[in-house]
Amino acid sequence: MDDDFMKRCLKNNIPAVECILQIIMEQPDLHVLSVTIEDTIPSLLGHGIRMDVHAVDSAGTEYDIEVQRSDKGAGARRARFNSSLLDLNSLKKGNTYDQLPESYVIFITENDIFKAGLARYHINRIIEELSRPFNDGEHIIYVNGDYRGSDDIGKLMNDFRSSKVYDMILEPLKETVNRYKNNPREVAAMCADLEKWSMDERSEGRAEGRAEGRAEGAELLARLLKLLQAEGRTDDVKLALEDKEARERLYKEYHLE
Repeated sequence: MDDDFMKRCLKNNIPAVECILQIIMEQPDLHVLSVTIEDTIPSLLGHGIRMDVHAVDSAGTEYDIEVQRSDKGAGARRARFNSSLLDLNSLKKGNTYDQLPESYVIFITENDIFKAGLARYHINRIIEELSRPFNDGEHIIYVNGDYRGSDDIGKLMNDFRSSKVYDMILEPLKETVNRYKNNPREVAAMCADLEKWSMDERSEGRAEGRAEGRAEGAELLARLLKLLQAEGRTDDVKLALEDKEARERLYKEYHLE
């Protein structure tokens, strides 16, 4: 249930992703065409997404697979947001809306966040007054990582929870995990990938922190300038804009933090 380890194990690994999706989707004939790890979909106006695993099957259906140990990371609004950006990136220029592919956002969660003891939970839109599906092609599935059973989904969750290779059941996953835990060359490659991902995340965090800091600073300065203008302190307005030390003194004077 570690997303970084899972991403490394599933990188360029169509058989393993295919095995996972065949079980979750209950489609033994599902055929995966492509797998992309950490695929990023930017948003021109705001927050983008980075998918743990982005897969496409032979029918053109798009999948965003996310492993979440924290319940908070699998919230309903995050699922909605991921689904919306997945759609935004799926409709090619010149295509009609009817050509928008089916899409699935799949959260594999460590805990049973709906606490009903089910293996999976399917979220789809309905027409309430008619009690029938809306059929817009957008689907969200939560897979309960705490589920224990002898069926296929129980076996899959057993393998996601297992820390030892010999406790695993499904061969495509067992072979992959064994390779990345016990083959020195693959272990070295995995460590290099994990280090790179960690550095990228830290770099993004610093960039976001700087952007947030600039936004907060601009808001604080705007509040100060409004107060100074309201009291007719035009000279101090100029000081606040040009002199950092004077600006800090004025912040303290107005108890702005």
